[in-house]
Amino acid sequence: MILSMTGYGQAEFNAKGRKLRIEIKSLNSKSFDLNFRTPARYRGLDLPARKQLTALLHRGKCEVNVFEEWVAGQDAAPINKAVVAHYIQELKAISRLSDDALLPTVMRMPNVFTSEDESISDEEQEVFLSTLKNAAEALVTYRLQEGISLGQDLTNQLAQIEAQLKSIAAQADERIATRKQKLREQLRQLTLDYDQERLEQELVYYHDKWDINEELVRLQHHLDYFQTSLDENTPTKGKKLGFIAQEMGREINTIGSKANDADLQKSVVSMKDALERIKEQILNTL
Repeated sequence: MILSMTGYGQAEFNAKGRKLRIEIKSLNSKSFDLNFRTPARYRGLDLPARKQLTALLHRGKCEVNVFEEWVAGQDAAPINKAVVAHYIQELKAISRLSDDALLPTVMRMPNVFTSEDESISDEEQEVFLSTLKNAAEALVTYRLQEGISLGQDLTNQLAQIEAQLKSIAAQADERIATRKQKLREQLRQLTLDYDQERLEQELVYYHDKWDINEELVRLQHHLDYFQTSLDENTPTKGKKLGFIAQEMGREINTIGSKANDADLQKSVVSMKDALERIKEQILNTL
């Protein structure tokens, strides 16, 4: 199971003749970054709301918007006369318009349609947090759906790296044996006397220098560990996958530096290309 950090969720509820819609949007981020926008009367719920969202969403740059409107057929929206009077006073200080002329502008300004008593009952608080939870859970469902395609792409890229790894492994031992044989033939063609024991020592040195079997084994281990981590039933794994990808990159780079062979270098380039794709996808993995 894998979850994307990108997602969207929404939920609605009615309270005191008001209809509120909660929307949550999420993008990728290294940590949990929450921007909470809500009408003034609900700002007292900021801390419990953040606590709830942190537990459900874990990571990502999340934007929460709470929209409020009055339900048709309900009592008229209460006008906060103190707020209206304050706006008119401030606008008259910079304008020569009459109160009647200023009124249409004032009525579009924030917190005009609110009562003087904006306290929230325990029941309203419970409903608000419950609806917020529903919106967050809808976002998690979206993340999970996005994660299915994300996980499939990661698995495909792993398969490409593994295919190139097997191709390299099939050539690795033969490549060293061929190089040794070529070196012996070149020495014979030069018709020079040479120390056979010293030659064998040099061949051992170059064997160690060219040998990539250890790197291939470690890379295969990292590939297996990456796939196992993908299959784990844990909500957050992006950082872990990032660390494994770094280790994979080290082994691939070492193989490339030791390859000294055109065909092997092509395979290394293909592995690097697939690994870059993996790293890009991990940036959006929860």
